[in-house]
Amino acid sequence: MKYTFSILLFFLTNHLFSLDYILEFQANINILKEFNISNKEKFRSYELIGTITDKYGNYGKFDGIVTSDIIDNKLIKLEGTAKIIYANDEVLYIKAFRKESDFDAGVANMEIIGASDKFKSLIGTKCIQSVRYFRDTIFGLQKCKITKEQSEILKSN
Repeated sequence: MKYTFSILLFFLTNHLFSLDYILEFQANINILKEFNISNKEKFRSYELIGTITDKYGNYGKFDGIVTSDIIDNKLIKLEGTAKIIYANDEVLYIKAFRKESDFDAGVANMEIIGASDKFKSLIGTKCIQSVRYFRDTIFGLQKCKITKEQSEILKSN
């Protein structure tokens, strides 16, 4: 019982003392390859080149590669990996995954998988990513739970 209470207390305090990190991105979409497998099924790979801003006033560039499987104009699976370069040359690498949603909008799970030295403590951070498409442009928002220490690192960027 004491062990269960300790674990519960750890998770509650960890969640209560976490902060939201909000990052917005916009990118142009460049289709690299598209295979019309059948009348209903498609595979598509594309490149995203754009910009980011965050809640601390940081800004930079966004460069990503995405692959998707589409059946009957519905997204079955989407995976993407991107590099975010902040204005001071600090870097984050992210990986996103989404499945079974409308093709022109959706919510993905995202994780920070790599970083420059200053941002190493952010590796493993999990986020929710929301996107909307308009013609050849994507608009997105990422929300991550971070610690106060991680917040201070991002603020000092």
